[in-house]
Amino acid sequence: MLAVGGWQHADVRVESIPLTVVGGYLGAGKTTLVNHLLRHPDGRRIGVIVNDFGSLAIDAALLGAAGGDDLVSLPNGCVCCTVGAGLHDALTALTERAVDHVVVEVSGVADPAAAAAWGTVAPFEPAGVVVLADATSVQRQARDRYVGAEVRRQLGGADLVVMTKTDLCDGSRVAGVESWLDEVTGGAPSIRVVDGRVPTDVVLGVRPGRAPSPIGEHGHEDRYVSWSWTAREAVARDALDRCLASLDPSVLRVKGSVLLDDGSWVTVQVVGRRIEVAPGLPAPCSELVAIATRHEPPSPDPFVLHFG
Repeated sequence: MLAVGGWQHADVRVESIPLTVVGGYLGAGKTTLVNHLLRHPDGRRIGVIVNDFGSLAIDAALLGAAGGDDLVSLPNGCVCCTVGAGLHDALTALTERAVDHVVVEVSGVADPAAAAAWGTVAPFEPAGVVVLADATSVQRQARDRYVGAEVRRQLGGADLVVMTKTDLCDGSRVAGVESWLDEVTGGAPSIRVVDGRVPTDVVLGVRPGRAPSPIGEHGHEDRYVSWSWTAREAVARDALDRCLASLDPSVLRVKGSVLLDDGSWVTVQVVGRRIEVAPGLPAPCSELVAIATRHEPPSPDPFVLHFG
């Protein structure tokens, strides 16, 4: 028996597979970054696992459009992202496709450090936790009484912080966020990125700064609720705009694709109060997913309320 990279296999030499976890709070730009990696693999065959929080695999669809053939989706992922047998099965499937590197994109409400524990399971090896931070909102999110603890926990487990949307801030604001991130993360290195454009070797070459936690049951509070909406009928643009503009304040994130009544497709991205509707690619049907904080009385379903 040979033992290489912690994986024993009779008469066959098997190299270990680096496993990188990409995390960050809702809307930080994780899917954009992973799309960039898929478009610029630099000779690697990259396998991607997407842990969508919600009943629709929106992130997986966006990544698949970028050419992610070695992609496995885990919709309805647990917010702590251990996902149990589902993640184990996805990792096993990727090893059978002879990938060179695995990237796990956890949901925006997940703890990426928990998913990184799977890097200790043969034939994988830990290749770091990369956490994205939206320069325009991360400090506000970290102070929020409902989600602040989770934002800080995500950042605290980072081996590399990728500060996104720096083009939307002036230089003094960016420098201030960098200084704050250095304090929150305990000195983890950080880089500035616009539109996910970062050298692949930087993201996939991270050295873990700490030993991953053991795999186990990671408890979490049931603090989020998710809704989805699908339709094959076209939607008027003004109806879509009204829906997005009147979302309940508890809604943190909306994303998906919608067919408009003029025959065009648009991609919808909502992060807090920031709304983006841009030209998109055709899809089998219109799909939107929303994530909100759970509170009493319960938040109204935004899609039933405005489209139902």
